[in-house]
Amino acid sequence: MLTDFEHQCIDSCSLAGTPQETYCQQVPELYLRAMVDSYSAAVAVLDETGTILYVNRGWRDFALQHGTDGDFYGVGANYLDIRRRDSDASANECQLLADGIDEVLLGKQTEFQEDYRNRNSSARRWFRIHAARFDLPKATRVLVTREDITESKETKEMRRREAQRLSVLLKETHILPWEADAPTSLFTFVGDQAVSMLGYPVEDWYEPNFWSKHLHPDDRERALRESVKRSSDSDNYELEYRLIAKDGRVVWLRSLVTVLREDGQPKTIRGYSIDVSENRQNEAKLKDLGGRLINAQEEERRRIARELHDDLNQRMALLSIELEQLGQTIKKPLDIHHRLESLQTQAREISADIHHISYKLHPSKLDHLGLAPAIKSLCQELAAKGHLDVQLNQSGLPASLPKDITLCVFRIVQEALRNSVKHSGASCARVVLQGTETEIRLAVSDNGCGFDMNSDALQKGLGFTSMRERLRLVDGNLEIHSQLNEGTIIDVTVPLARKFENVIRIENPPLRPVKDDGPAL
Repeated sequence: MLTDFEHQCIDSCSLAGTPQETYCQQVPELYLRAMVDSYSAAVAVLDETGTILYVNRGWRDFALQHGTDGDFYGVGANYLDIRRRDSDASANECQLLADGIDEVLLGKQTEFQEDYRNRNSSARRWFRIHAARFDLPKATRVLVTREDITESKETKEMRRREAQRLSVLLKETHILPWEADAPTSLFTFVGDQAVSMLGYPVEDWYEPNFWSKHLHPDDRERALRESVKRSSDSDNYELEYRLIAKDGRVVWLRSLVTVLREDGQPKTIRGYSIDVSENRQNEAKLKDLGGRLINAQEEERRRIARELHDDLNQRMALLSIELEQLGQTIKKPLDIHHRLESLQTQAREISADIHHISYKLHPSKLDHLGLAPAIKSLCQELAAKGHLDVQLNQSGLPASLPKDITLCVFRIVQEALRNSVKHSGASCARVVLQGTETEIRLAVSDNGCGFDMNSDALQKGLGFTSMRERLRLVDGNLEIHSQLNEGTIIDVTVPLARKFENVIRIENPPLRPVKDDGPAL
């Protein structure tokens, strides 16, 4: 490719029918030399035999900088001979350079260019030699330019290596780069990782509505709605959804999306989609394990509570009755009679404690009467003991709730009120329990000492950890608000219909893509 300088020389000496052409015909060599001297690049002019006729200042400076000045910077010598014996490149490279320039001199090529690394430089810098042939009115000349391209060469190599590393990274970590046109919702670029991740050829992704057609049926409406809304509202966002692979597999993807705008409107959408299926499977296994542990714990609590109530508490009741009967028959001596009364009182107290422990382990009202009566009984019990003045407001609760949701909400109320008594020193608390068609809402607040939200109490507190774990099993959400000396508020929402099933069931028959005319991402 001709340099800008060579184009300028050729254009100046090839203008037909102009005064410039007449001038070039009269004094072509002087004009060419003036052009060469005015150019900042390193330029040498050769005649038809390869002899260097003259060089410009750029050539001389280049020679001085890189230790290749020689006598008169090569003027009068044959450049082909110089190139063949020069030691700045390997023997093969020197011959290649000489042969390439010779091809231009012979008219077999109009130009020649080659890059090589300078062996004489301790920094091993990269040089580029370019030769171009053009005809003057009465002679042929070849312009040879030399330049140091180390910076651009190293930058190009660095970019190539970075691109290679990025490609390996994307392949090994199952990350799919893509780009889409926002107005038409058509993919404009999809990485080759799409084939290994989902099985579809890359060209299939450029079809209209590819993304929406291959979304999991349970995610389609949500993913389409959120992608449109977030692209309008945000420049960067994340979106998680499932796609159905070509072989029917369900693949979880988390997309990190960047929105480019034009006149304030989304123009281009770019992103990386990460295959998080394995993470989802691990989460599902942990969730299943956590659920089984909590269920086992609750079942054990239920069993112990039942044994305490049905066996031990009944036996204590019989013991209390027998002590009372014995006390009625033994009136004297009085000290024995008083000791029997004391034993009877202790037996009644132990029986009451057993009943209380049984209730704390698992309240029977929760099984027989439901969530609202069980929470009401809990609040009344705390108030009766003088531990806490609890105000309960409830409305809209369904007549029946799933057992896991019922138990989850009850345990959170129980734990929150226990924290109010044990840790916050509150004198009063409020429990608000509301039901809608789609969710259960719970708020527990107190007037206690509160705590610093930036402390490690939220992470290390077993009570909060238990709440989060229970809510995770029912896809619930927990928000905690607190300030020192300002009390604490715990807000909980539990959906009555699960957003989507987190467990990827391998045993289910594979799903197949469905046709849909909705917009693609």
